[in-house]
Amino acid sequence: MRHARFHGRRIDGRGFAGAVGRGLLASVLAGIVTVSAPFSAGAARDSGRSGSLSADTLTLERVVRDVLARNDNVAAARYMEQASRAKAGPAGAWSDPMLMLGVANLPTSFDFKMDDMTMKMIGLSQEIPYAGEKGLQAKAARAEAEASTEQRRAMEIELTTAARSTYFDLYYQRKNLEDLKRQRELMRDMAESAIAKLRVDQAGQDEVLAAQTDLWRLEAMILSAEAGVTAVGSTLNSLRGLDPRLDVPPLATPYDFDVPVQPDSWLQAASEHYPRLKRLERLSESYGFSAAASQRMRWPMLGLSASYGLREDGPMGPRDGMIGFQATLSLPVFAGRQQGQMARSMRAMQRGADAEAEQMRREIRANLITLHDRAQRLSKSLKLYSEQIVPAAEDTYRSGLAGYANNRTSFIALLTYAGAIYRDRITANQLANELARTLAEAESYTVDPAVWAE
Repeated sequence: MRHARFHGRRIDGRGFAGAVGRGLLASVLAGIVTVSAPFSAGAARDSGRSGSLSADTLTLERVVRDVLARNDNVAAARYMEQASRAKAGPAGAWSDPMLMLGVANLPTSFDFKMDDMTMKMIGLSQEIPYAGEKGLQAKAARAEAEASTEQRRAMEIELTTAARSTYFDLYYQRKNLEDLKRQRELMRDMAESAIAKLRVDQAGQDEVLAAQTDLWRLEAMILSAEAGVTAVGSTLNSLRGLDPRLDVPPLATPYDFDVPVQPDSWLQAASEHYPRLKRLERLSESYGFSAAASQRMRWPMLGLSASYGLREDGPMGPRDGMIGFQATLSLPVFAGRQQGQMARSMRAMQRGADAEAEQMRREIRANLITLHDRAQRLSKSLKLYSEQIVPAAEDTYRSGLAGYANNRTSFIALLTYAGAIYRDRITANQLANELARTLAEAESYTVDPAVWAE
């Protein structure tokens, strides 16, 4: 555009065309038309596509259902939960009884009738865990299974929160794209107004070129915004367990964002429901029961056995069978030290889980207080932009456009008014997106997964 400089000299349309080269003004005018034409066609296609999919609007609730039903990370967490619960079932079972079959006092000649004491034996023995370690092991296994359930719930909440945040990103990026297209129409109006004034020698060629340049800038911004929308849509499809290349249907408007006056309700809900905290509490219980079970295993193990010996009839007539009873106590002289060390290890792990849970409670409290403060400020800022700043900017531009047509407003001022509208709309969208993502993050702490995710 170096050749378009005329040191502030005003010329009419004919002089302008001659000064900048044959057909340049025509090229600028045609450029304004050709820039707008493809976007009008694209907007029409977008409008038609949206209309055809209006009955298939994608909602946040459907996104959550899709993540829970199709995301393979959720499926993996569920399999791990099933494995942990399968181990918990037999954890407290007693040792199996032992059946004994054999022969006692059999001569080397293998003659069962030679000796009166030869007997065919059958016996049964059973260890009795009277110390109660089996019951404690069962409780430890059940607590560990509950910890795996909380881990699965944490994974579900983490993925659904990511999907909801991506949903908000896509929704507001699409709004940004719509606002860019609206801004393009606004700049087209400005260009047409500048051309009309140029033809009657009331505007300079620099105003037409500035308007054209802004249209080209918007062209590039729209292309970039469309690429961003496609990328976010692919991420959302991936989280939903779908082919990333699929088109994402129109999105339902996000729900109204309600921020409580104080964060107390959030803090209370997090202490009751947050899965990662509940998992640590369950692990602490499991370690405690395991430690107690190891301590009990230092006690002697009681064993009971009974046997019956069948003797063959002899020359003197039938012989009575022989019965026997026995009770044994194991002496954990060597295993006791090992079990004591295991108990101390489990106690240390329990204290570690308790310390981690306590630190997590502090972090949850700090995070929720911060999120609450941020949400309140974002909500106030969004209301200010939506109800005052954006409407005022639009009114200012309309007034400036009328003033420009009547030579009361400078073109530079009009450009400033037009740019303010776009910046304010984009800022409002960003505030709404930040608010939505902030509340989604807060809900990841407070939601009851038993109600929401199951």
